[in-house]
Amino acid sequence: MTAALIINADDFGMSHQMNRAILEAFRLGLCSSATLAATMPGFEEACELTREQRLLDHVGVHLMLRDGFPLTEQIKRQPRFCDKEGRLALASTDHPILVLNRSERDALAGEIRAQIRRCRNVGIPLTHLDSHYHLHNHLAVLRVLVPIVRSEGIHYIRTARNCAAGLSLIKRCYKRAVNLKLSSTGLRRTKLFGSVDDFLFLKRTLGRLPGDSFEVMIHPALDQRDVLTDERGGPPLLARVKAIDSHQNAVSFSGKQVCRDFLHTAQDAASRPDRARFPHQNATAKLQPSEIKR
Repeated sequence: MTAALIINADDFGMSHQMNRAILEAFRLGLCSSATLAATMPGFEEACELTREQRLLDHVGVHLMLRDGFPLTEQIKRQPRFCDKEGRLALASTDHPILVLNRSERDALAGEIRAQIRRCRNVGIPLTHLDSHYHLHNHLAVLRVLVPIVRSEGIHYIRTARNCAAGLSLIKRCYKRAVNLKLSSTGLRRTKLFGSVDDFLFLKRTLGRLPGDSFEVMIHPALDQRDVLTDERGGPPLLARVKAIDSHQNAVSFSGKQVCRDFLHTAQDAASRPDRARFPHQNATAKLQPSEIKR
């Protein structure tokens, strides 16, 4: 793993408003990468913006195994993965899943492939894979995921969060097991992964910037005044990310920095009148509470 800082905006494609926020984060140099939710209503718009803004080398897939509806019918018949209404509802990794039966593995594999291929079918190459609520960290899910990612030519899977303050010993041991598995497959891009706060905590603890490769996740959102924030709360996103001294050197999972020469109109691109042709943009401005992440 070569040393690098990657700042990834999760939830691209979740809604029109989130698409606007993520494009603005790219424009301001607050992220170098994003991941795309193939099952959500803002997906088509996010894909078009990715192509228009020349961000193809900066976008991966955000695997959805909770919230919203799946792309395949088979997984709807699996109560471990979907509720009675057919919505994706996989449990959190607070209760790790270590084993899946054959029908569960087959259904999961089909859904993973469908989400990847939906992105590919509209011209998004995909630099890497992460997941909503980090559900790929279930070891049973990871065992299904790894061969699919390899066969689909995706080079990296997100590291399990391993530098947060206050992690219990059990969680640290479990995440270490996940990361050892990722390392053994060659699909691990960064040694460390966490939030902006995790990065700054580690910086304070070490008394210097972390020298290892590090992925920082953010969740850009726009408040009622159109100020860019993180949906998890806290100060405006601009101030949060600028606290990372080296944020301007961040790269994507493909190792490329964002060329912002063509992003000066990104906000206009995401809000111009012809976006009204996407029927989801008003319907998805307000997500259900279960769809708000972490």
